[in-house]
Amino acid sequence: MKKALVIPLTDKELQEVYRILIDRDKDAAWDFLNEYARAPLHNVMTGG
Repeated sequence: MKKALVIPLTDKELQEVYRILIDRDKDAAWDFLNEYARAPLHNVMTGG
């Protein structure tokens, strides 16, 4: 079963994601996911 994970981001946050992808910055990617995706992912996985 597919579930949606929506993470609303500001323009500045989108630019940061783009920079992370361009630079292939693994540490920044981890930090970004930890800050912005942890709670939404937890909510999707627990139905909360």
